[in-house]
Amino acid sequence: MRKIIIILVSLATLIITGCGSTPQPLVPLQTNQLSPEKKIGIYVTDIGEATTNIYGAGCLLCYGVASAANSSLSSHLESLSTEDITSIKQVLLEGYRKQSSSVEFVNIDPKEFKKLKKFKGELGFAKQDFRSLKDKLNIDVLVVLNIVEHGAFRSYSSYIPTSDPQGYVNGLVYSVDLSTNQYLQYLQADKKVAVEGEWDEPKVFPGVTNAYYQAVESVKDTVNRIFL
Repeated sequence: MRKIIIILVSLATLIITGCGSTPQPLVPLQTNQLSPEKKIGIYVTDIGEATTNIYGAGCLLCYGVASAANSSLSSHLESLSTEDITSIKQVLLEGYRKQSSSVEFVNIDPKEFKKLKKFKGELGFAKQDFRSLKDKLNIDVLVVLNIVEHGAFRSYSSYIPTSDPQGYVNGLVYSVDLSTNQYLQYLQADKKVAVEGEWDEPKVFPGVTNAYYQAVESVKDTVNRIFL
């Protein structure tokens, strides 16, 4: 079911892109908008299991064939601990502690987070209206870590693979001023790492596993560079 949802979301993204939607560009951390007195809350969205993320298999039948062909790899990736990918939040915690004396992780109901009202603003402003969380969480700035996909990336043309699996992490890191709903920082991390040598080595797929962990470490480094 999760894989079907992923492909439907991907198709919807393509439609939106085709309609001329302008993606939010990088926003470097606006340190001049932060101070030791600002209260910062870090929210980590639910991080699912690693898996094989398939792109290009544009029909459900094609996707089903591709998914079945990669089932052993997906099963292995899904068995991996999420400890490494989750540790990215510690990089954020340490980084923001250099900016403020009040930094903590906050809990938000995922359903509530998804149902936040839309915000009609220009580029540089969050698309959801986070301002209601200011008083509710007693913070001035909300930092969000959203790992969208992780594990392996493999491209297809219909049901024919056009690439070997690659280590993969795709996610967003952004911070929002809860008074204005403006981004104080915005970064999309999309990292793919090629497998060295043979990749098709079940049941533990050492080449793909190593490439995945390299992708995780690369994203950690990218997040750390937010604060440099």
